[in-house]
Amino acid sequence: MAGARLVCPLCGVAVVDGAEPAPGACAGCGALFAGGGESPPAGVAAALAHWGVEGLAPDALALRLFEADPPAAPAPGAAITSDQRDAFYLWWVFVRPGEDGVAAALGGLLHR
Repeated sequence: MAGARLVCPLCGVAVVDGAEPAPGACAGCGALFAGGGESPPAGVAAALAHWGVEGLAPDALALRLFEADPPAAPAPGAAITSDQRDAFYLWWVFVRPGEDGVAAALGGLLHR
């Protein structure tokens, strides 16, 4: 496989198929995605930096993303997933931000 395949964990739509993923939005559900780190915390850190979110601990947030199931759409929610590629896969964060934005949706996970 040249490039990678990245599937939205919130709705199941392939957001990238055969290319190198870059931050964007899911065509299926509109969730924003970013990341691309070699570990879950590195993927979360890259996503937070891309979205300009400060004050959240990437390690704690990565763990919480694995522990919590996102609520059904259209409620704000988030999930983490890896892409599929021939080489070592990368980690991506998907967020349905809701009206309060990405920081609130992700921060809410840490305060449940």
